[in-house]
Amino acid sequence: MKKILLIAFAIISSFQLHAQSHYWVMLTDKAGTTFDPYSYFDQKAIERYRLNNADLYDITNYPLNDSYVQQIDAVVTDLQSGTEIFGQSRWFNAVAVTATPDQVARIQQLPFVREVVMLEANMQLAESVERRAESNNVATDLQSGTDSALNAHLHAQLQRMGGKYFRAKGINGKGIRIAIFDGGFPQVNTHAAFKHVRDEHRIIKTWNFPNKKEDVYGWNSHGLMTFGCIAGREGDVDLGMATGAEYLLARTEIEAEPFKEEVWWQMAVEWADKNGAQIISSSLGYGKDRYYTKDMNGQSYVAKAGNMAARKGMLVCNSAGNEGDDNKWRTIITPSDADSVLCVGGLDPSLTDYQRTSFSSFGPSADGRQKPNVTAFAWARSANTGKSNEEYHVVPGTSFSCPLVAGFAACALQAKPGLTAMQLFHEIEKSADLYPYCDYSYGYGVPQADYFTGDRKPAKPTFKFVQTDSSLTIVPLKDYKKCRIFIKNSNPSGEIINYQKIELEDFTKDKSLILSGGQIITAQMDGYVAEYTVKNSNNAFLSTNYFPAVVFKTDETHFSYSLDEGGAIKESYYQLGIALNTSGDELSTRIWSPAKRIGIRQIKHLSKAYGLGFAIEYGHTSFRFDKTVANHLDTLMAMDDDLRWLDNGVIKHKVNLGELGIELFQRIRLRPCGVFHNGWHWDLGVYGNWAFNVYKLKGEHSGDVASTRKQTLRNLNALADYRWNYGITTRITRDWIGLYARYRLNGIGKDVAADKVLMPRLEVGINLSIGALR
Repeated sequence: MKKILLIAFAIISSFQLHAQSHYWVMLTDKAGTTFDPYSYFDQKAIERYRLNNADLYDITNYPLNDSYVQQIDAVVTDLQSGTEIFGQSRWFNAVAVTATPDQVARIQQLPFVREVVMLEANMQLAESVERRAESNNVATDLQSGTDSALNAHLHAQLQRMGGKYFRAKGINGKGIRIAIFDGGFPQVNTHAAFKHVRDEHRIIKTWNFPNKKEDVYGWNSHGLMTFGCIAGREGDVDLGMATGAEYLLARTEIEAEPFKEEVWWQMAVEWADKNGAQIISSSLGYGKDRYYTKDMNGQSYVAKAGNMAARKGMLVCNSAGNEGDDNKWRTIITPSDADSVLCVGGLDPSLTDYQRTSFSSFGPSADGRQKPNVTAFAWARSANTGKSNEEYHVVPGTSFSCPLVAGFAACALQAKPGLTAMQLFHEIEKSADLYPYCDYSYGYGVPQADYFTGDRKPAKPTFKFVQTDSSLTIVPLKDYKKCRIFIKNSNPSGEIINYQKIELEDFTKDKSLILSGGQIITAQMDGYVAEYTVKNSNNAFLSTNYFPAVVFKTDETHFSYSLDEGGAIKESYYQLGIALNTSGDELSTRIWSPAKRIGIRQIKHLSKAYGLGFAIEYGHTSFRFDKTVANHLDTLMAMDDDLRWLDNGVIKHKVNLGELGIELFQRIRLRPCGVFHNGWHWDLGVYGNWAFNVYKLKGEHSGDVASTRKQTLRNLNALADYRWNYGITTRITRDWIGLYARYRLNGIGKDVAADKVLMPRLEVGINLSIGALR
């Protein structure tokens, strides 16, 4: 009995630990603080501030009021419970804390606290994890098809961005400082891909935010691979464009502490600012595990931090995300939704085809802004961990298109060193091979180096629009054996209604592409872009016909998706447990006294981390007793002793309890994971039920039907009153499977009458549920 109670106490204590949450404590002011930017900032940061006309003495650069921090620390720091201050932000004038609800209430009473905001975030790597095991032979043939000596030293992922133009002028990012945020950088200090960086001492600083130390050379290999797409080399072939740049490496992500990562990302941006970063490459982001699609509007804290970084002169490149083939999301993740963050989508790895890779997230932002901004290969060759320190493989995800563009940006800034961060942002868009055409799959296309080196030639017209009374046609100005046309239809405010990429064979001057409907049509073909306002159209939606042209391929008709605002979801569940004795007053039962429950829960998610729920269920418990020892119930039921103790004399000896009940509960999501995206979550609630008349006790003498006895216990009033019951219930679940416990409270503290029996109060078991978190 004591062991059971100790186990129950340990479980309850662990639940209390999870009751702690993470918060931003927003302060009212920075009264009494002083700041010297020339002793705080790296010289490269000071130069960047001046170039971007940013204010070195901006109040956001000042430190927090130390007295305020100490008072908050006095409230939350408890080594035994694990509550603490785990971060600070100068930019937001905020302290990040792990705290209990009681501590939060005390913090809110402090006069210098403006507000306390709960953190619910889970940082996700923008790698397409499910595809990690796919063939490493993807893109292995992409080096072929060129006899250029320059291209021979560039992997296809750099050739696709015209990297030879940078190399022809000796541009490799030299003098540009890039900060990389990731989950770890194992073997970067030993791998052959980065020998040139180490030999020239171009890893300027490192910081491990979760562990609060400089060592970042371990943990998740994702950072090794993203770094390889910026600066890596495989033999004499460059895998990243910025092989000559300087680097700041920040570990901001771990799997075991998801709710702190938003804070670490914010702190890393400020650290990069202090240490002179000009470009930030972040293959991390927040999406379906933290937000609803309606929230991808540039208003998250990391999105605001990205915008502030741009204001201070840093170009932030962030992956678009890998949710393009997830029908429950499909759109971009934050902070790539920020107005001033360069959102990078993904392409299939080909030098001839032009195809959005299936998992690359679509735009626009929730408030209708153009995203992604640009694209690059989302299947990239990069360094990999291994015993030899010379391992390489092909890796999928917009995690890798992002650093490819970050490396490109460093070369672009070296080519045009006077650009501010936002000028660089827009120049990269203008350099892309579809510009000024853009859509929600490709953005402005793939950035091209020839724009920055002065080698680009103006595009010549390749088609014309011709409108008749019944249709609008695109007519080529020369014959094409094969051609590719991008077409979008926009309204006068610039919102894209729908778009297509069309590939045609034998598109000649005597043929045409017929368009029906539409408002403002923009088309791009062979580098040339033209726009046409449709006259007298009765249909805002554009459709296309191909006569007499032969269709080779069409795709990318823009879907329309509704913004998910959260709401209620349902899950069905089944529970299988056992009744356990916790008190000597309870009738002793066998260990196998099964309880079965089936029901439906409905949960209203107030956020992705917290919800309130309601359940209705049917339950059946079979209390089974020792066949060889008489108990108080036998006495009350006048069961014959000789009937019980004969060999094989008792074949059924149990009480069946049927229940119809409801439950009210709260759900706290501890971390995301799983098929249904429910993650690890903890439910705590109260239940009530009505027990109906299925109580049976049956004794049977082997082979003697006449001696069989059945009794209805309610009629005999042998049980304590079980007609109406109530109690507490809790569950800890990983996605769809977990453990549950429930404890009946009615009758606690009351003596059991001599003519009554008390059944076990505690029930524990396995919980299986099927449902989906939106």
